Formats: sequence, structure tokens, C-alpha cells
Amino acid sequence: SVLRKKWGERRLRGGEYLFSFAEVISLTFAKLSLETDDDDKSVGAIELLRKMAFFHTDGIPADLFKVEEWVHVSTLARHSLVLDIGAGGLSMHAMTQEVVRDLLMGGSKATVLGEVLAAFHVKMAKFDVDLPGTYDVGRVYAPHVKAAVRHIKQGETQLSAEDDLLLANVCKTTGVFLGRVACSFREALELHMQSRDIRVKVLGEDHTFVATAYHHMAIVCCSQGKHDEALEHFLKSFAINIKVLGPHHEDVAASYNNLANVYESLGKYDEGLKFFEKGLDLNIKVHGPDHPHVAASYDGTAEVYSKQGKYEDALKLRQMSLAINVKVHGPEHPSMSCSYDGMAVVYRKQGKFHEALELYQKCLDIDIKAMGKDHPYVADSYDGMAEVYEALGKLEEAREMQQKSAAIRSA
Repeated sequence: SVLRKKWGERRLRGGEYLFSFAEVISLTFAKLSLETDDDDKSVGAIELLRKMAFFHTDGIPADLFKVEEWVHVSTLARHSLVLDIGAGGLSMHAMTQEVVRDLLMGGSKATVLGEVLAAFHVKMAKFDVDLPGTYDVGRVYAPHVKAAVRHIKQGETQLSAEDDLLLANVCKTTGVFLGRVACSFREALELHMQSRDIRVKVLGEDHTFVATAYHHMAIVCCSQGKHDEALEHFLKSFAINIKVLGPHHEDVAASYNNLANVYESLGKYDEGLKFFEKGLDLNIKVHGPDHPHVAASYDGTAEVYSKQGKYEDALKLRQMSLAINVKVHGPEHPSMSCSYDGMAVVYRKQGKFHEALELYQKCLDIDIKAMGKDHPYVADSYDGMAEVYEALGKLEEAREMQQKSAAIRSA
């Protein structure tokens, strides 16, 4: 049979399914096509199964499929090809998925993957790192994106240029979620690197989408403390933006700020201040004085001043940044946590512990509401509060904060 021929061309890897299992799935496919006079129904059930073969095994959500596709779930469940777990979505055994991907796709693999990526693109486009209400989008769909990306790489599937760019965009958005919200830095970096590679292949090196990919790679490296690698990526992003957009574009202003932040993290304060000044001037010209990017320039410069011991100068800039962010976002927006934290650090270094503690509490409240009680940002707030309590001689309270932080970081 065709199935046996395909199996003969295939090398068995450790832990894979036995051929008898493949035969069972193949026979079930045949039964699907023969059990009804309604060809559309049997074809629809098979096509739905082929799509689900590229998803994570559990929690496959109904809204990734069209209504006319979802009606075939009962048929697949009746044949034990999928398990309908109600509100939890669908579950499909990993071995069933592998048989479908390897032996029963026909010539439709690239087409099916294109449809899957289009569905991911629509769903992940609703995720916005600045809107905590959208974080569940990433939590629901990121596992399925990761699964599909893994299958595409392992199967070396050749996609069209259009679908390649869809894949790059889905990788980027999911990478942002994993890096900024889930703090899964290794996975985030892998997705951003794949996004970059695809965009270079399809669009060429000198494209703003490639610059964006380097930017996101650098952000992840910063989160990992790999500042030398981050600097390399930011410089590549900056060079592309200058070449393509010219020196007065808002993306160039953002590049100035990014470079300044990395130089500051590397202890190169003079270089950092130079780029923060360039970024501030250009951001004011492009956006006006009351814009979050202007606030970011103030914050970055304040961080350098704080490390140089210029606390009053740092505090003044932190207050200017805080005023902008409150005006733009409101006092309880997730981005406000960084503003409060920056001011708390300055107050702590000045010995104004009660003021620092009040601001750390604001950070904690905002982060728990936006990210959940087990997020690393929450642990950072506990760490800051522990330092303040220790400085105040309240060792029991300091120990409690340290234990809460440690519990989050060890989870």
C-alpha cells in the first residue's frame, strides 16, 4: 500500500509509534471516507484532523477554526481521533498527530500550514504587551504556535513567501509574549531569531522588519543580562533604520534610547548619556514633550545619574517621567510600575525609606493585578521592599519579603 511504501521510506526514531498504530489511524481514515454518502462531511472531518496535527496536543481552542470546520469534531471524537473536553477545547494524542503529519497529509502540508498560520496571526494580533487584558491571548495560543513552529522546522516544510512572512509575524508576536509576559527568554529568543531569518530571506537584510527582529532579539538579551549581545543586535537595528528611514524618524529615536540603555548597563555612562540626549531631542521633535518615549529618555538618563550618585538630578528626571506617564496612561497602568520602581530606588539610595516603601507597594499592587502573583516582576518588588525593611531594622518583615521573592523565583 501507499502507507507501507511511505513507512518504508521512513527511519524509525527512538520512542516513535509502531507501524501497527499507523495502520489503525490509516484504516480509520478509510472508514471516515466510506461511512457516509456525504463526501463533503468526510472530507471536512479529515481536513480538520490534518490542521489539528500541527497544534499542541491539549487545549486546542474552538475559535481557531471556522464554524463549518468545527461541526466535524463529533465525527472525529466518535472515531477516537480527538477528545472533546468541552470548555477546555480539544485534545489529540501526540502519536495520532505524528501519523497524520508523516503519512496522511498527501500534498496538502504546506496548504494546511498556511491556513493554520493565518488563524494564529488573527488571534495573536489581539495581544498587546501594554494591555494586560490581552495577556490571556498569549496564554491560550502560544503553546499551539510553538508546536506549529516546531513541526515546520522539523519537517522542513517549504512555505510560500506570503506564508513565510505570516510565520515570521506570528513568531514575533508570540516571542514578545514569551519574553515580556511569560519570561520564557530562551523560547522567545528562538522565535525572534526565526522571524529574523525568514524576513532576511524574503525581504532582504535592509528592511525595517528585519530591524524590528534585531530589536526584539536585543530586548530578550537584555532581560537575560547578556548586554554585549544586546548591543550587537541594537546596533544592527539602528544601522538598518538610519539607512532606510533617515536620521529623523521615530524608530531612530527609539534606537538611540535602546543603545543608551545598553551602554548604561555595561557601565559606559558617558556613551549612555550621549545617546539618551540624542534620543530625548529627537523624541521631543517627533512626538512632543508629553509622550511615553520622552518619559523613557528621562528614565534612562535618571538611571545613569543614580549610578553616578547624582540622586537629586535623578529624582527630578524620574518625577518628570512619572508626570508624563500618569498623564498618558493613568496611575494604575502596568507601565507605571517601572516609573514607581525607578523613583523608589532613588529614595532608597537617599535614605528616604518610607517614601521608597510606599512606591514599592504601588509597584507590587500594579504587577500583581497585571501579571499575576507569581510573576518575576512581583518578586522584584518584594526584593526592593526587603532591602527597605532591612535598612529600617525591620528584619522580620525583610525576611518575609525575601521568602516571598524566593518562592516565586524557585517555582
